[in-house]
Amino acid sequence: MSDNGASSIPPQTFIECGICKGNANISWFCKNCPASLCDACASTHRTTKQYKSHTIVERTYTVLRLFGPAKIAEQCEVHPEKDISSYCNECDVPCCISCLVQNHQRHEISTIEDKYLDAEKRLNVYYKQLDTDVKPTVDKMEDQVKEDVKEDNLTVKKVINDINEFRKDFIQSFNRSCDDLITEINQISKKTTEAFGGIDKSKKMIESLKKEIEEKIERGKLDIIKYQPPKLESVIPSIKRRKKLNITFEPSIKVLEVMKESVGKIKSKKIEREVMDRSTILRSLHVQKRHSFRSRIGATSMTAAGDNTAWVMVYDSPTMYLYNNKGEVVRSVTVKGGDGINDMAITYSGEMIVACDDKKVRCVSVNGKVSTMIDTTPFDCYGVCVTDKQEIVVCMSDQDDKNHVAVYSSIGRSKVREIRGMDGQGKHLITDPYCVIQNGQDLCVVNRAENGGSNVVCVDERDNIIWVYDGKQARLEGPFRPRGICVDRYNNMLVTDLNSFCIHYINREGGLIQVILTEEQTGLWGHWGICVDDDTGHVWIGNSLKKVVIAKYLK
Repeated sequence: MSDNGASSIPPQTFIECGICKGNANISWFCKNCPASLCDACASTHRTTKQYKSHTIVERTYTVLRLFGPAKIAEQCEVHPEKDISSYCNECDVPCCISCLVQNHQRHEISTIEDKYLDAEKRLNVYYKQLDTDVKPTVDKMEDQVKEDVKEDNLTVKKVINDINEFRKDFIQSFNRSCDDLITEINQISKKTTEAFGGIDKSKKMIESLKKEIEEKIERGKLDIIKYQPPKLESVIPSIKRRKKLNITFEPSIKVLEVMKESVGKIKSKKIEREVMDRSTILRSLHVQKRHSFRSRIGATSMTAAGDNTAWVMVYDSPTMYLYNNKGEVVRSVTVKGGDGINDMAITYSGEMIVACDDKKVRCVSVNGKVSTMIDTTPFDCYGVCVTDKQEIVVCMSDQDDKNHVAVYSSIGRSKVREIRGMDGQGKHLITDPYCVIQNGQDLCVVNRAENGGSNVVCVDERDNIIWVYDGKQARLEGPFRPRGICVDRYNNMLVTDLNSFCIHYINREGGLIQVILTEEQTGLWGHWGICVDDDTGHVWIGNSLKKVVIAKYLK
C-alpha cells in the first residue's frame, strides 16, 4: 500500500519502461517526465544529476490517473458533477457515491482502483498468452504452410510440364491422324477428277474432227468421198455416271470422350469436398471388403492419419496405435495420466488432442511430449474434434441435465461457448454427447442414450438445431445405438450402429442414403469406431473386440 492509500500496481509485461523500453519490473513512475520506470532505470533516474529534482513514486492507480497516460472515465454519466469512485459488479457499471445510494444498495461493489487493477491483470495474462500460446501456434502453422507451398509449387511445376509434354505429343499425333484422313479423302475425290480429263479429251477431239471435215469440204468433192471419219462412239469418252459422292466424317467417340474430360485427370491428395446428390450416390455405392486384421486393443475410436494409416484407441487402454492398411503397427503413443483414451483428433500442425478417461484433455506434440490442456472436471470427456478454425470441441457427459458440448479457443484453455442443441420450445436435445465432428461450419453430435432415444443432432455455430437423425428411416430391428461418426469427401456422414452391426450412410441434410457395411458384408460384429481415409476413400471400422475392417463403399 502506498502513502496515498492506493494499491500498488504489480509489474506488467505489456507496459514499457519510458527509458530502456523494457517490460520487466516496472514498479515506478516519474511525475515530471511523466513515464513508467523499471527498477533499474528508477535507481539511475534518482542518482542522475539532471533528474534529481524529479519526483519518483510507486506506480499506482491514483498516480496514473493524476499524472500518467491511463485514460479512465472520471465523471459519472448519471451524475456528471460527481467523480466515479466505485464499480457495481452485479450491474457491470461504474458508479459515483450518489449512484451507490440510489440504485446499487446491497449490490456487490468494488473500488474503481481494484477494478482497474483486475482489468490490467487480465490484460497482462492475455498479453502473455499472445506470445506464449498464440504466436507459437501461428508460427507452426506458417512453417507448415510454407513447406506445403514449397512442395505444392514443385508438384505444380512438374504437373504443368507433364501436361505440356502431353499436349505436344497429343497435337502431333492428332495432326498426323487428321492428315491421314485428308489424304484418304483426296484419293476418293481423285477418281472424279480423272473423269474430267476424259471429257476434255473428247471435246478436243470433236473440235479437231470438225476442223478436219471443214478442210475436206474446201478441197473438193473427191476428198469428201474418200474421207472416213472415226466412229462417233469412239469420240464419246467411256465414263460411267457415278452416284453422288456420299461420304461423311465421324470423329472417334474415344477422342470425343477424352476431349470432354479435358484430355486427362489431375489426381490430388488434397481433396476438396464435392457435392453428389442421393441418386448419384446410390448408383455409386459398391461395398467391397478390402482387408481386416486383429488389433492389439479394442477399436472404439479411430482417426485417419493419411498415407493409408489410422490411429486406433480404446477406452480402457492409455496406448493408441497407428496401423497401416496391412494391419501392421507403424507407431504407438502412450498418454500417461489416465487408464484409457476415449477419442483423439489431429490439429493442422500435427498435434494430437486426446480425450482421456480421467477428465483431462491432453495434447501430444509432434515430438511426442504430453501435456494437459483442459481439465473437464466434473464432466467426463468423450468425443473430441478440431474445427477449421482450430477450435477444440469436447463432449462433456455424465452430469445429467448439465451435459453439453464445449468449444474451446485455439489455445485450448478458454471456453468459447457451450452447445446444447436448443429446439423451438427451448428444450435441449443434446443430453448425453458421446462423439462429435464438424461438417462444413456445422457440428454433428452423436447423442448417446442407453435407455433409448439415441440420435445424431446437427447444430450451427449459434446452437440452432438444423436436423436430428434418429435411425427410424433405416427400419431396422431394435433401438438405434450410434457410436462413431465421420464425414467423407461428399459431406455425407457414416454413423456406426452398435445394435444393428451396420453403418447408416446419411447426407448433409440428415436424410438416410442407405444402410451399408453390414455384418454380412464385413464380417464385423458390434460396429463402433470409424474413420474415412480421404486419400483412398476407404473406410476403417472397428469394434471393442479388437477387430478392424477396411472396406470400399463407393465406386
